[in-house]
Amino acid sequence: MSETIARQLAINTRVKLGLQSTEYFDVYRAINSLGITCIKRPLESKISGATIRTEMVKIILVNSSKSLGHQNFTIAHEIYHCLYDESLTNRVCKVEQFNKVTKSEEIAEFFAVHILMPEDGIYYQLQLHGKSDAKLSLPDVVNLEQFFGVSRRAMCWKLEELKLINRKECNEYCANVVQSAKMLGQDPTLYKATMDTVIISDYAVKAHEALKKGLITEARYDEILDDAGLLSLVKGEVEEADVAD
Repeated sequence: MSETIARQLAINTRVKLGLQSTEYFDVYRAINSLGITCIKRPLESKISGATIRTEMVKIILVNSSKSLGHQNFTIAHEIYHCLYDESLTNRVCKVEQFNKVTKSEEIAEFFAVHILMPEDGIYYQLQLHGKSDAKLSLPDVVNLEQFFGVSRRAMCWKLEELKLINRKECNEYCANVVQSAKMLGQDPTLYKATMDTVIISDYAVKAHEALKKGLITEARYDEILDDAGLLSLVKGEVEEADVAD
């Protein structure tokens, strides 16, 4: 039931963004189109991301000390919380673990899987590469994860679910990820932490530009961010008291 709901929400979201089921889902274009603020920065904790929804903004915090593929999955996961989670309270999420703790987390995981790696898209890519009826190999898996912008683990779990690979192959392919990608001539950036600090938000960007131009003071800048619920995310860690596992 949860997966059925998540799949339909993923389809609806793609339609809203004008994306076909075979197209790559760019998480950054999506959050811009959906009016979601994204703050990326390295965190010392093990959390993957957090969602905070206020009256003024929808906010996603992403741990950039995770791999880029993992970050993409985190953003997709948090998009569900921002748009569809009616029971949302500020929360920390440990995504791409597939530990179905609550119904909303279960749906968010399925949502991320279906919006990032739709079955139509996977089969279409395999068809393009002449692999419609052939056994999948490591190069096939790498090509798919590179196209969809996801981690090796997430791609293998999806392919195992579709019975395109088995559990033994899944475990084998998930070993030496960076080395295998390089060996196949692929850019390893997807598998590495970005460690960047960036705010993707018109609201925050405009406030920062005003500060740089001297149109507002540092104190006023802090007030603007605080009014939108962004201050603690831009300048400090997420308080444990403000989030729920």
